Amino acid sequence: MKKFFMLLFVMILAFIMFAEDFVVADWLTPEKPKMGGEVNLALSGAPDSFNLYGTFFTPAFSVMVHVLNPLIDLQAVYQQPEPALAESWDISEDGKEVIFHLRDVKWSDGHPFSADDVMFTLKYFAMNEKAINNAIPRLTIGGELVKWEKIDDMTVKAILPEPFGPFLMTLSHVKIFPEHVLEPLIDKNDLSSVNFIWTTNTPVNQIVGTGPFMIEQYVTDQKVVLKKNPNYWKVDKWGNRLPYIERINFIVIPDAEVTMAKFMTGEVDFAVLDPKDYPTLKSKELSGAPFTIFAAEPVNPTPSPFHITFNLDAKDPELRKLFREDDFRRAMEYALDRDRIIEEVYNTLAVYGGTPTLPSNFFYNPKIEEIRRPYDLDKASELLDKLGLKDTDKDGIRNLPSGKNFEVVFLTTTAQQAQEIAYIFSEDVKKIGIKLHLQFLDTSVIMETLLAGNFEMSMYAFGNQPDPQLRKEIWQPSGPLYYNHISTKDPKTGKPVFENMLDWELEVYELFEKGQTTMDPQERKKYYDRWQEIYADKVPYIFVCKPMDIWGWNKRIGNVYQLNGNGPVVYSYQTIFVK
Repeated sequence: MKKFFMLLFVMILAFIMFAEDFVVADWLTPEKPKMGGEVNLALSGAPDSFNLYGTFFTPAFSVMVHVLNPLIDLQAVYQQPEPALAESWDISEDGKEVIFHLRDVKWSDGHPFSADDVMFTLKYFAMNEKAINNAIPRLTIGGELVKWEKIDDMTVKAILPEPFGPFLMTLSHVKIFPEHVLEPLIDKNDLSSVNFIWTTNTPVNQIVGTGPFMIEQYVTDQKVVLKKNPNYWKVDKWGNRLPYIERINFIVIPDAEVTMAKFMTGEVDFAVLDPKDYPTLKSKELSGAPFTIFAAEPVNPTPSPFHITFNLDAKDPELRKLFREDDFRRAMEYALDRDRIIEEVYNTLAVYGGTPTLPSNFFYNPKIEEIRRPYDLDKASELLDKLGLKDTDKDGIRNLPSGKNFEVVFLTTTAQQAQEIAYIFSEDVKKIGIKLHLQFLDTSVIMETLLAGNFEMSMYAFGNQPDPQLRKEIWQPSGPLYYNHISTKDPKTGKPVFENMLDWELEVYELFEKGQTTMDPQERKKYYDRWQEIYADKVPYIFVCKPMDIWGWNKRIGNVYQLNGNGPVVYSYQTIFVK
């Protein structure tokens, strides 16, 4: 988990842009900044490559997001598309063509950036099936690949098989490579050769980008040093070419405890904290320690909040019928003590989890807060009573219509927080006459079990995305990861089985279809607002809570902000400087 959040942090450092032109927003640097200095960051492991299309390894991305740019960035808090190498774009009326107007910038070696670099990257890397980490799944819409055309040296056009609302957001993952450097290195007769370009033994002066930094030094298994790119294209209102700092030193520290120790001694400038460490470190800060500690509303959707769900295809016919009752699932939400979980499991450092869109997200619908059911065992009992679930044999456990005790196997992972939440929930539902048999499985096998439908109740958390459409496979009925009602999908063809969907599932299915083929963000938001309201009312998933983002940084670092309770808003290549 800490490795993931460190990747999130460096991505936030690299992705944010608040101005369409070269000049960054004034509020980021209210006073004329001091130039120079260095920032030290921990890296969870040594990069195995500097080629983002030839690896899945997190440390490579942690470094290279500072070196390379995409056509489109994502604004960090609200996760909406922002201009990057494409300074603007035009979308056709039918939503099937997007023309990108490229920014007039230079690579770090001084060579001009052009449409040829975009077309080269798409052909040999992003849309090359032989590239290990290609972007083909992201650039396949309705079963067909997006087509690309060069219009002129500074303009490219994407031709979509059909309108696709999240298209711009998907491009934030596609970093652009330099044709003039890499084209001679590719074996055109063996396109898998692209995976062996920019390996870690490549001379660092041969790795060029359009990002704020360039690689200055790599010491195997020890450190990666980035230096300021003199050709970076952003400036501040005083005319200073960004970034302000001269270097980022990535220090390879695989052990999280060692990272924490080095943060406390000032050898590492930023750290992602565990909730259990927050009170101690915050106390040290208030006592004069040279670092700042804060907890903020989470802005990254991954992982999604833990969700409790029910197998609507449960093998036991009584459980299957009961799990499909809206009031049963509502009763279970009344039995979930989120506040106790936030207090005891997360040391108060968590928030309610949305459904599952976070409050900081553009697509969030605040109406769910009026629908969400608070902890109330009396109301839970009332709903169970109305469903005819009574303790007929007076043993403290309600009985099903057959007379069997209402006992359910509750499956979750072996993660400590998951186990603690499961224990708290099982204690509360026992008070209203339901007995849960807790079963803990390793993360490596639990998903296989869930997708096979071999469970009754479960609690899990998925990787999520800021745009709901990019996770339709999870949240849309019949999706490949819609595991709590797998009969909504034909196992042979993978196509939806509409006759097996409940009425509200049919509506959710249509909402995702409309959200996908609509390009207008505001129109799309209406569809996802309705989806969230249905989820909050029908509770196919009871979302528990989402841990807060807990960070620490050395006080010698300036221009670190907390925006509207979210954060941190940190701009390594725009506005961080050393005081």
